[in-house]
Amino acid sequence: MEPFPETPIIRVDELYGREKEVSRLRQLVIEKRRWVALIGPRAVGKTSLARAFASYYSSETGKPVVYSNFAGIHNFTEFVERFGLDVANLVHEDKLRLKRISLGVKFFEAVLEKEDGVSIAPKNPGAIFDEVMKALPEGTLLVWDEVQDIRTERNKLLAALWRLHNVLADRRPTIIFTGSAMGLFKKLLSPEYDDYLYGRAPVRVDVDPWDVQTGVEFLKNGLLAAGNVDFSLEELQEASAELGGFPGYLSSYGRGRIDGLTHRRALRSASEEAIKRAMSELRSFVNLRPQREYQRKVIALLNAMGEGVSRPSSLARLSGLTEVSVVNTLETLLDMGIVEKQSRSKVMSIYRFKYKFYQEAALRIKP
Repeated sequence: MEPFPETPIIRVDELYGREKEVSRLRQLVIEKRRWVALIGPRAVGKTSLARAFASYYSSETGKPVVYSNFAGIHNFTEFVERFGLDVANLVHEDKLRLKRISLGVKFFEAVLEKEDGVSIAPKNPGAIFDEVMKALPEGTLLVWDEVQDIRTERNKLLAALWRLHNVLADRRPTIIFTGSAMGLFKKLLSPEYDDYLYGRAPVRVDVDPWDVQTGVEFLKNGLLAAGNVDFSLEELQEASAELGGFPGYLSSYGRGRIDGLTHRRALRSASEEAIKRAMSELRSFVNLRPQREYQRKVIALLNAMGEGVSRPSSLARLSGLTEVSVVNTLETLLDMGIVEKQSRSKVMSIYRFKYKFYQEAALRIKP
């Protein structure tokens, strides 16, 4: 394998530093057939972990896998269309056989019907979703990547998942979800008593950044494998610390060094990439609520945190949000792995960004 690939890793034996997570997935997915949610910030390696484990699952069990990337998908109808196309493509490539051919034809006609070359949205996406699930071979593993962006019709997806549990029971597909702990994932992981998935929530598996030393070893191994880079351990330690141990950004730094950049230029380039992706993640977080005035206040909160303000009472005053809303917002960012919380007393806590590039991203976000 080439050092620091730009595309996700798809083999378990090529994953670095994720032995614990792979073992946990093996136990939950293969042995217990549980639904699993891989949670972590962007560029931490969730997609590589999910796809590599999916390949391992297929080779170990002989069962099919359907991978879908739902980044940018905002409602249930778009979700069903994307999933339907992924299933259809696998059938077309003869990598997946549906249990009922007539059903498959009906499904393809509904999802892939075109008018003037433009796909027509299915009239009843919930019914189509149910029928496709019934047609999938028993033991199918579904990998649903980046599902947190769904902002509207969330309950339609949650209701569809509830029907999977009740109608298919032990014959239902196993699902690995990936994403950040916001939006849809809040409902998915922590359902209330009257929510669809109460008592059926996926098992949460956190995918955390590496510690500094693991990041150093990752960089050293890759640069030694490349064979044409002069580097020092001090440089790698600085890169690992500044990039927060995020595999995606460390790989970007490593590629820069292999391409001939100096340590300083490679680190600057990788840091700028980290800031831009952090801005995108924070922007998605802001946009979870459509009200413009609320978004403006959350941006003001993030700007203040970027300046180093850390007390909820001060953040409430500067943003215009109530202190309760500020704490709820901060707790979500904490759950996403973006901020850290320190208790100064029994009644007062402070919140700060865990990583320098998130703090810089928060400063740059504008209404």
